[in-house]
Amino acid sequence: MIHIIDDDPSVRRGLGMFLKSAELECTCHASAEEFLETGRLQGHDLLILDMHMPGMGGCDLLKHFTEKKMHIPVIIITAYDEQASRECAKNYGAVAYLRKPVDGEALIDLIKYSILL
Repeated sequence: MIHIIDDDPSVRRGLGMFLKSAELECTCHASAEEFLETGRLQGHDLLILDMHMPGMGGCDLLKHFTEKKMHIPVIIITAYDEQASRECAKNYGAVAYLRKPVDGEALIDLIKYSILL
């Protein structure tokens, strides 16, 4: 299952429709807290995670996974390319760091690669 976590409804809707058109199963969450409340993490999940969100941001969620020793493939997406965000993504093991708007074909390739990890 691919989990899209982004506070922007248009991003969630657009990515969700795109992934479903590529025959990939996905679900959308408006925040990191909402995602964590679902308790829906399974062994073969992948996250597409917005770096900048109100409340718990992408970096905070990456840190949470590291502290819990959870190894989940995460693709970071962001509209604000900042050195601190890139370093956080790298330091906490994100598979990729992409700027919005995201290239759909590159995203599909990353998802396929990440699932094989």
